[in-house]
Amino acid sequence: MAKIFAPFICLYFAFIGCSHLHAAAAKPRVVIAHAAMNFRVAPLWVAQDQGFFGKYGIDSEVVYMRGGPTLLSGMLSGDIHVGWTASGIIAPVAEGADFVIVAGFNNRVTDELIVRPGIKRPEDLRGKRFGVQSIGGGGWMGVMLGLESLGLEPKRDDIRMLVIGDNTIRGQALESGTIDATSLDGAFARKAKARGLVSLADFSTANIPIMNHVVAVKKTYLQRRPEIVENVLRALVEGLAFTWSPKSKSAVLKSVARRLRITDTAIAEDGYQELLTRGGLEKRPHPSVEGMRNVQRLMQISNPRVGEVKLDDVLDRSLMRKLEDSGFVDRMYNLYPPK
Repeated sequence: MAKIFAPFICLYFAFIGCSHLHAAAAKPRVVIAHAAMNFRVAPLWVAQDQGFFGKYGIDSEVVYMRGGPTLLSGMLSGDIHVGWTASGIIAPVAEGADFVIVAGFNNRVTDELIVRPGIKRPEDLRGKRFGVQSIGGGGWMGVMLGLESLGLEPKRDDIRMLVIGDNTIRGQALESGTIDATSLDGAFARKAKARGLVSLADFSTANIPIMNHVVAVKKTYLQRRPEIVENVLRALVEGLAFTWSPKSKSAVLKSVARRLRITDTAIAEDGYQELLTRGGLEKRPHPSVEGMRNVQRLMQISNPRVGEVKLDDVLDRSLMRKLEDSGFVDRMYNLYPPK
């Protein structure tokens, strides 16, 4: 009997052994979500399209969520593992969520203040209608900080904030006269100016600290799977270096134009150039303490609990320091030399 069943027993254990090897070799599935739709999301899209997540052992699924609150709900439930989101994530942290920011790909206000003809000076905005995508989001915070740099305060100066929509819709609303002013990103600002609208201020030259386009995870996920979060960051840093390299320009434009549905090559070119020249992307995406302080200051006006959050509890700079100290970031820029 032993001789009869011996071959089957060997086959059984061989099968079990192969199954374990396959399970060990399987890449962890990671859902990465973003709510923004502009050129600054390029490193994420590039990392997906160029296979960088797979290169670092990640089976990635990159999804677009309509709105930051929906994205954060997905992170809370565990359906989304990594969020490419805005620094407003500090608000749910104040309410007990265990989110932590591990990288910041845009640490300065970069939009341009576009207004209707007839508005010549910042003080002319008093009593006017200002279009924003949402109240409390990253774009709104950039607007508030930008207006502050011009000596304006919406409540005091009766600047009415109206929720209008994304860059395209706000540009159309400004052109039709539904609003008097808005802030627009790169190529959208250029398009608006070509149609006779006026640039009142370029916030990218003011060096206003903010944290936008951050990479965030749940602390519990980071504690359980630090190697996964590190490898996601490796892929994103390589995507960032790839984006900065002139040799990669055509591939970057292809990735961005497909997501943003841009068919006009001139607009795509303008957006790409402004992304790299207007401070739209950091070359080294360390979380910015100064930027988060500005975010905290703004958000605690409507939610005092935000002011009680310790920034060390919401910013984890250890993984980016590790990639920097190990020479990984420099190796990426040697592989993809920037301008």
